[in-house]
Amino acid sequence: MNITIEEAVEFFVENWDLIPILTTIKGDYAVPVKPKRDVYLVVEKNAPGIFLARLAPDLMRLKPLDEPDSDEARQFIYRRLKEANLVKEVNYTH
Repeated sequence: MNITIEEAVEFFVENWDLIPILTTIKGDYAVPVKPKRDVYLVVEKNAPGIFLARLAPDLMRLKPLDEPDSDEARQFIYRRLKEANLVKEVNYTH
């Protein structure tokens, strides 16, 4: 994959408003961190899992969220990443 979870989290935080938020079949959130390689940062909604995965969008039936659902998802993801101590303390206004 050539990307660490820390790099994926940093990419998400730095590109907060630019990255689309998708949902998996299970309803978990998937954030594309290396779209050309189908690498996603996945945050489970009903479990504590946060992980990197290679997900082919056509096979996994990933669905993009519309606004304001994507804003709510971004806040949920950020909160979970922070709870897992994966977000560095920087002055971001999320």
